[in-house]
Amino acid sequence: MSAERGRPLPPDLDDRRWADLVAEAQELIKHYAPRWSDLGPADPGIALVELFAWLVEGLIYRLNQVPEKNYTAFLNLLGITRLPALPAATLLTFTAQPGQTATVPAGTWAQTTGSESQAPVVFQTESEVLALPAGLSTTVRHLVSTADLLGGTDGAELRVPDGGTGYLLLGFDPAFTQPVERLEVYGEPGRPASGEPATVSWVFSAGGTDPANWPALTVEKDTTRALSQAGQVRLRLPAAPQWAAVDPAGWPFPAAGPKPEPGKPRRWIGLKLANPNEPGDPARDAVIRVRHLLPSTVPATTAPTAGRDVPESLGTAGRAPRQTYELRNRPVHRQPGGDSPYDHVRVLVDGERWALAEEREPGRDKAVRLDPVTGEVVFGTVGSVPPQGSDIAAVYRYVATGAAGNVLPGTVTTLAEGVPGIVSVTNLVPGTGGLDEEPIEETKARAPRLLRTRDRAITAEDYEFLARQVPGVATVRCLAPRTQERDGPSARWLKGDPWTYASILRAPGHVNLIVVPDLGAAEPQPMPPVVLVHDVIAALDPRREVTARLEVQPPRYLPVDVTVDVRVFKRAVDMHLTSGLAAETARVKERVARFLHPVYGGPGGRGWQVGQSVHLPDLYQAVQPDTEIGYLADLRMRPVTPPPYHQTGEAWNNDLHRPLPLPAAYGPQVQLTDYELVCFGTCDATGAEE
Repeated sequence: MSAERGRPLPPDLDDRRWADLVAEAQELIKHYAPRWSDLGPADPGIALVELFAWLVEGLIYRLNQVPEKNYTAFLNLLGITRLPALPAATLLTFTAQPGQTATVPAGTWAQTTGSESQAPVVFQTESEVLALPAGLSTTVRHLVSTADLLGGTDGAELRVPDGGTGYLLLGFDPAFTQPVERLEVYGEPGRPASGEPATVSWVFSAGGTDPANWPALTVEKDTTRALSQAGQVRLRLPAAPQWAAVDPAGWPFPAAGPKPEPGKPRRWIGLKLANPNEPGDPARDAVIRVRHLLPSTVPATTAPTAGRDVPESLGTAGRAPRQTYELRNRPVHRQPGGDSPYDHVRVLVDGERWALAEEREPGRDKAVRLDPVTGEVVFGTVGSVPPQGSDIAAVYRYVATGAAGNVLPGTVTTLAEGVPGIVSVTNLVPGTGGLDEEPIEETKARAPRLLRTRDRAITAEDYEFLARQVPGVATVRCLAPRTQERDGPSARWLKGDPWTYASILRAPGHVNLIVVPDLGAAEPQPMPPVVLVHDVIAALDPRREVTARLEVQPPRYLPVDVTVDVRVFKRAVDMHLTSGLAAETARVKERVARFLHPVYGGPGGRGWQVGQSVHLPDLYQAVQPDTEIGYLADLRMRPVTPPPYHQTGEAWNNDLHRPLPLPAAYGPQVQLTDYELVCFGTCDATGAEE
């Protein structure tokens, strides 16, 4: 089955064409009439064969329209289309000329360097940003008042107990001074803040080397809402004499994490997190996870504006009702979050904007319907219709690149058009989230489940299916309530108490949904961004039961360590089938990492499911070298104990960490619990040539 503009089309059950039918008939002639020797086109019999082949080809075409025609028509009647492509997103950092600042307007295009065989990938900025002449040189975490700052897989984690204070410090080059009056920092949390509410403020280096004595900065704008969501923070910088360059020598730093080099002063901007509560329960620490904190940076996606804001002509209005026009590019970009994901679309009738609406609303006659998947603009049969002869045009954003937009860091380095005062642009983070249009076979498989759920979340399967419809969700698992089957050690829990392993409360009435995003193969442990968590909650909250308490959880990863012994045939090296042992060892490591990737790994390459165990034969089949190159003399694997999920991190909490003990020795399988997801840990590869 194929598709046209997102709609499924009937399958091609019999793909034989005229030439195939003629060739098949000639083969039968050799069997049933061996004395018929002249099979050239001049023979009258062959002419009849070609005529009948032409007639049969027409019958086959008609036959192909019948078997699933009703099924296809039913899908279109229900409005079930292929899930559209999703744009890739990244962060673009701009640098201004020395001694100047420059404003990069929203809608600026930056692109990768293309080649003869591949077009450049274009990213469009989502908002305006103020670019500075000097970039960030140092980022550190500072321990003050017993603050516990731990590193995480999704950025820096600032954990501050009651009465404590913590800092995330950004160090700039000493030459970074006036004429810069403002600093814009892009901030993005790794996960929603937890624990007790904390006070978030900004300080700058002045009045000594102790950040606790530094004065506060004036915050002119904060769309992050104290780092509860992604956005921009605009800070008014102090005058040059006030902003001192401070040597970080003697500062207390956590054991893990970056440490600035002593003897090199920096001008510091600090994110200050204070927990004003009285000392109490350690499990109620204030926690903020910072995924990104970058100056002169703005998000960008592979969803450019068609025609660079020049209206795209769709045609001329006629007399017929329900006039339909097609956009030149599809699918239309759906802006994440918010109640108006398509407010960037402007449909113009003789230059006048008509509103987008699904249904005709009282008091709004000049309305038009948009199908973002097929790119169709439909005018209604009641209310106002475009005057005959009027020009129909549209300004919109569309998904230009899907999975190909998941580019590596440092590859978006070219401005499509020059921006005054900007000397360079780059992406410090990889492109993530880009997906191609849904395969048609998956659309067919999804349709019956969509009818079964009736857009309501009752069972665990309903929650999982509806969550998968949210763009950006790769894997999802709904955890049912579960209780302890016996009393715990030292009465830490009693029989019948709900599970609390991995800090997930499995009490009756609680619906815990583990969501895994697709952030590209370069991200070994993908964690759902805050905006994706909000999208999943927004999609499921109106569909859940009133008594259900929905909790969207990030995945609990269980790393797996692999030890492999690779043997390479010397004759394979002599025959130039491989460059040697080092190349094959590196290739095996890549295969191990790929096989254990949560989204792109697994036995079939379609990703791992939450709770799916890993078996050694599957790993062996996925990573073994080609038979003419070598073989695996030894292959072993074992799980790695992750840190406790409980916020206090105390040793006794290991009993609550996992219901099944992790084996310390290598074994034939790694058994996961129902809330764990496998990921790559390390790979120790050795070998020899023989």
